[in-house]
Amino acid sequence: MTIRTGVVIASTGGTKLTRTLRSLRRMEPDLAPHVVLDVSSNTWRQDPHCNIPNDVPLLRIENRAHINGTLNTAMAWMATQGFSHAALFHDDLVFSPLPQHRGSLSRWFDIPQVASGSGISFGHFETFTGDTDGRRSPAQWDLESLEDDALWRFLAALPDPPPGGVDFYPPDRTFWFRAEGADKVRKWNRLGPTGCIVPVATWEALGRFDEHDGIFYDQEYPSECFRRKLPPIYAVPNFPYIHLHNQSMNPWGDPASGLFGNTGAAYERRFGARDNRACGWAGFWGDNWEAEWKD
Repeated sequence: MTIRTGVVIASTGGTKLTRTLRSLRRMEPDLAPHVVLDVSSNTWRQDPHCNIPNDVPLLRIENRAHINGTLNTAMAWMATQGFSHAALFHDDLVFSPLPQHRGSLSRWFDIPQVASGSGISFGHFETFTGDTDGRRSPAQWDLESLEDDALWRFLAALPDPPPGGVDFYPPDRTFWFRAEGADKVRKWNRLGPTGCIVPVATWEALGRFDEHDGIFYDQEYPSECFRRKLPPIYAVPNFPYIHLHNQSMNPWGDPASGLFGNTGAAYERRFGARDNRACGWAGFWGDNWEAEWKD
C-alpha cells in the first residue's frame, strides 16, 4: 500500500493558528500543512483575523457540528487531493524549536502500523494554569514566551517518555504541564485528541465522524473501530508538543452546545456498557480491551 499523508489544521483563526503554523514548520520543514477555518465559530466572529503564509492552502467553512464537522471537512479535502491518510491537528499547539526534535512527527508517517491500523495518536503536553477553570484566553497566551529555547530545554530534560499524571513546573512561568502519550508504540483507545493520523478509507467506512449524535470524534472513532473489529489505533512516543488546553474552543468562547453539550450521555446512548462495573466510556472498554483488539 502506498501511503500519502496530507497535513491539515482545524482552526477558528487568531494568533494561535499563526503560532501553530510557524512552530510546526520549524520542527517539520518538509511538511506542507493545510488549514480548514471555521468562520461560523464564536471565536472567529468575535475576532475575525487569520494571518498565515500565502503558500498555506486555506479552506473557509460554515460548520454546525463543532470540531467533528471541521475535521470531516478536513478529511474530505485531503481525499479529493489524493491523500490516503490525513494528519489532523488542532490550532492551539506549539511545537519544539530545538533541532533534536525535528521530524518528531513525520518519522511516524510511514511505520507499518499506519498502513495496517485504523489510526495513529500523537502525545502532547497539556498546559494548566491557576486561572479560572484552568484556562487562559488566547490574548493572555500571546503575552507568554512559548517558543523560547529555555522552556523547551526544560521539557527536553524530562524523563523520556514523560510519565503521565505528573505535574511539571518550568521555572519562572505561570503555567505547568502534564504529559499525555505512550511509552512505546501501543494500542490506544482514544484518537488524538490534539493530533492524529486517520486513514481516509476507514473514516469513510465508519460513516465519517459523528455529526448527529453529539459524540466527539476522539472517543467515537476508536470505539467504532473496536466494536466493528477493525484494526487497532496506535499511540507513538513522539516528542510531545504543547497543547494550550482547548483554547480553540474555550468555555467562554466556543462551548459545546446542542447535540455536543453532553457528549458523555451521547456516548452512552450509542455504545452502552459491556460490563456491569461501570457505564459509558469505562464500561464499554472494560479491562481487557488491548488483548481483545486484534492486530
